[in-house]
Amino acid sequence: MRNLPRYKKCFVCGKENPIGLNVTFKTDEEKVYAFLSFKEKYAGYENRVHGGIVSGLLDEAMGWACTVKTKRMYFTVELLVKFKKPVKPNTNVTVEAWYIEEKHGICTTSGVLKDKNGDILALAKGKYYPIDPNYQKIILSQLHHEPEDDLPVKYEDL
Repeated sequence: MRNLPRYKKCFVCGKENPIGLNVTFKTDEEKVYAFLSFKEKYAGYENRVHGGIVSGLLDEAMGWACTVKTKRMYFTVELLVKFKKPVKPNTNVTVEAWYIEEKHGICTTSGVLKDKNGDILALAKGKYYPIDPNYQKIILSQLHHEPEDDLPVKYEDL
């Protein structure tokens, strides 16, 4: 698996966001993965990670699933998350996301969050609209490789 690029100030993947999740996304060219443990500071209620934080993680992974398959970047237009079990802080979880299809310019994906035993904690579906190519060039210039290597991120790195 290879690491996907990062935007340094992104809430989900940015290393320079002091309140962010600092997630490294990986791909096997079919799915996007992340392996993490949510800190206690992301709790909604006692011993439960806030649903918005879980949704943000799934959204980011699914957006990358579109990008990996098409080599284009996207904005979210629709996100549906079904919470199956509480996500507890300080426990290892895995997110997986995959491309489903593209119709009329809209990319559709699915994602799942599982605990270390493989139990499903949350399921998601998302729809994503491609970013304008000129704006995508700007975004690409702001991304960096993980680990950092001072080389520019190119379309083929997505």
